[in-house]
Amino acid sequence: MPFDPIYLAYGAIFLFVLLLVEGLYYLLADSRRGGGHNINRRLQMLASGADSREVLYKLRRIPKKKGAKSFADAIQLIGPRNWLDDMINKSGLTLSTSKMLGIMAAIWGGTFLLLAGVMTMPTLRALFIALIPGVGLPILHLMNRKRTRLKRFLEQFPDTLDFIVRSLRAGHPLSTSMSLVSKEMPDPIGTEFGLAVDEMTYGLDMRDAFLNMSKRLPLQDLQYLVVAINIQHGTGGNLAEVLDGLSKVIRERFHMFSKVRALSAEGRMSAWILSILPIGVTGAVWGINPRYFMDVIDDPLFLIMMSVGIGLLLSGILIMWKMVRFKV
Repeated sequence: MPFDPIYLAYGAIFLFVLLLVEGLYYLLADSRRGGGHNINRRLQMLASGADSREVLYKLRRIPKKKGAKSFADAIQLIGPRNWLDDMINKSGLTLSTSKMLGIMAAIWGGTFLLLAGVMTMPTLRALFIALIPGVGLPILHLMNRKRTRLKRFLEQFPDTLDFIVRSLRAGHPLSTSMSLVSKEMPDPIGTEFGLAVDEMTYGLDMRDAFLNMSKRLPLQDLQYLVVAINIQHGTGGNLAEVLDGLSKVIRERFHMFSKVRALSAEGRMSAWILSILPIGVTGAVWGINPRYFMDVIDDPLFLIMMSVGIGLLLSGILIMWKMVRFKV
């Protein structure tokens, strides 16, 4: 009995759907565990009975087995893989890079099957177009989580510095103050300080623990704290007074930033409207009269004019957003 190639297509569809469902499950489950602003993930994991070292490995995304090389180890030196691994760390997810790559492959394959099988698009074109959601959607999700997490950390940072200052003035050492922050503050700052405390518990120097935190959270305000602790650790001094002044400066700068955002709200709204309006008008014209574009699509000048128009549109959007984004 001859083998029917249609069974290969069925098998590929089953595999892509299975990977897509599994990937979305891990992504949503991990986002739910790490997305609560009023829940300290580290304390929640410790309360469930997990060992502190296991929690540290889980949140730091450190593999438990260091023996045989895994797929992730095999591609460790690839630049995009390192960038993706760094992005996952900064977003606060605990997914491994291999699972994230599997999610991307599943979305890519599912989109390809939709375009090639349902919409009967040519295979090569469908493969390239499917790359856009396959790679773009997970990366956009990571970038959004990273931006939200860093913003939340900045909002909590002045209160955390005040907490540390009061603890230091009460006579506690800095390590005890950090432990209190990890128990009293919500995510993300509670978990981050808890990771630093756990790293110090298992032998890492305090300066290296703060350096690791600054790598996970690339914020200028946190760099000030790291520099202050390094100076105090090397030369001594009144750390409470330094952190008190730093807290006041950061809080005033945050208030200034909020004031600038309020004053530029009208400009940002105008930029949003002017950015979306051309796309909305094009979609409305296409929906009302599809032949408006189809009658001239074969004209040699059509692609040239469309390319120039899209280029000018993107340039205008970029200039508008540069004008309404202020650095404080």
